[in-house]
Amino acid sequence: MMQKEEINALLQKKQAGNCTPEEINFLESWYTQWNKDLPLGLTEEELLEDLFIIKKMTSTLPAERKFSTLSQKLLIAASLLVMVTVGLYYYLHSQRTDYNLALHDIQPGSNKATVTLANGQKIDLKNLTGGVVVDKSGLEYNDGTDINGISSTEVAAQQLVLATPKGGQYQITLADGTKVWLNAASSLKFLSSFAGQKDRRVELTGEAYFQVTHNAKQPFRVMSAGQVAEDLGTSFNINCYADEPLIKTTLVEGSMQIQSLKNAQNVKTVLLKPSQQVSIDAEGTITSRLVNTEETLGWKNDNFIFDGEDLNSAMRKIARWYNVDVVYEPGLKIGTTPILDGLVSRKSKLSEVLKWIETVGDVRFKIEGRRVTVMK
Repeated sequence: MMQKEEINALLQKKQAGNCTPEEINFLESWYTQWNKDLPLGLTEEELLEDLFIIKKMTSTLPAERKFSTLSQKLLIAASLLVMVTVGLYYYLHSQRTDYNLALHDIQPGSNKATVTLANGQKIDLKNLTGGVVVDKSGLEYNDGTDINGISSTEVAAQQLVLATPKGGQYQITLADGTKVWLNAASSLKFLSSFAGQKDRRVELTGEAYFQVTHNAKQPFRVMSAGQVAEDLGTSFNINCYADEPLIKTTLVEGSMQIQSLKNAQNVKTVLLKPSQQVSIDAEGTITSRLVNTEETLGWKNDNFIFDGEDLNSAMRKIARWYNVDVVYEPGLKIGTTPILDGLVSRKSKLSEVLKWIETVGDVRFKIEGRRVTVMK
């Protein structure tokens, strides 16, 4: 058995990330050999002291005394060893995870987007103001400054596309005064002027929150995958990401109607009330329920709010906001668990969000570049 000083040195090497594969295997083999589930909050000093006691118990007793008290000593030694080794496993495991997360941390998303003109010209927008305005003079930042590369004549009566990348968000005020907040990996196609149009029609991919300026003579309609949302004096949120199983429209204030376009044989229109959410699946089936709108709008208010959310769904949100790819350890089966409940700021670093999930769910994470691996 190794001496206390040798064990201490090995622990320090592991914490610094300098252990050889053989040394790591040695440390972790204790847990795999005993395979018990008795987690303890042992400090490193307590851990080393118990290891040293076990060594003395099993190596310094006279042979005849060992034999005479064999059962008792084996029981004590085995119990202590199980407790110590499992404690060591949890200690090393947490140190390994924390070390990896801290070493490869990723900053949260920010205000960034592009606007594409009708001629195909794409312009990067500043991240300081976080928003643009369409008015009679053209397209400008919401603090009144000009956008380099765009003049008022260039955006007169043309179709524009505002797009956010993964790790980005942005706000726009349309020509009619309607305000739109775009979440990460989303786009909004719109006209720079609605004058002379029978309706105010925009096209959305991804997720956005709308505060619509109502005009009964010129309805405001949002076209998204498989549905048309029409405002009747409304604030609402639409989530229609391609990698989500449902299109979700949540009414915050006012009233609106949703028409499903996924099933041409059975076109259905639903009228929403405040705090009601309508979901449409791949077959065009419509369901509705009352929801907590604060959870739905968490992203707009710089928060992740999870209310009984499964890990897969939560990781899709995290992947978009931190611009990472999420992969799962081979053979890992998580189903719809763990169920997450709580709030985490979207201004937090990625490591802080992942550590919070580790405290409420039976998973661990590893960050390598822009890839996050979910592990047991």
